Amino acid sequence: MDSHLLEARIRDLLAEKSRVLIALDGMSASGKTTLAGALSRRFPSCAVVHMDDFTIPFEDRFPGYFDAQLSNADIGRFDREVLTPLHLGRDACYRPYVCHPEPGFLAPVTVAAQSRLVIVEGAYCLHPQLFERYDLRVLCTVSPEVQRRRILERNGSAQLERFLRLWIPMENRHIQAHDLAARCDLMLSGD
Repeated sequence: MDSHLLEARIRDLLAEKSRVLIALDGMSASGKTTLAGALSRRFPSCAVVHMDDFTIPFEDRFPGYFDAQLSNADIGRFDREVLTPLHLGRDACYRPYVCHPEPGFLAPVTVAAQSRLVIVEGAYCLHPQLFERYDLRVLCTVSPEVQRRRILERNGSAQLERFLRLWIPMENRHIQAHDLAARCDLMLSGD
């Protein structure tokens, strides 16, 4: 993934604004988390928020949930606890939700209002409710072959099947239904 253009855009935005909010949305295993980590090391006063921390809790899922949804993230909670406070110049504080090994909420995480750069990475961060709240919107893609290989290496064969059956179709519906390929400021390939 060539991120030089993205880094240049970030530098330009930081020269214009006191705080920059960036969204890295896209396909599983396209390099969103890796890219966010690399950018956070290159830019001082950077915070990274992972959309996986806002997964819908198991108890809130209903029969047919995966077929009916275009998101597996609690968009309302993310907006209330992260984007709205930051836009108001306040610290953001949220409790990450984890599915494994035991489902539940972890200790609170704080994103300081003084963070000059906030990168939100993960599928669904460019949900229509949130789209206009960012200064820069990036869609991360990957070929199906590379995606499968990375998920297999990262998560194992049992989880690969779950990704193929549930997560990838849901993410692809989100990307297509919200026309992210046409609407994002940048598109980066993780191949």
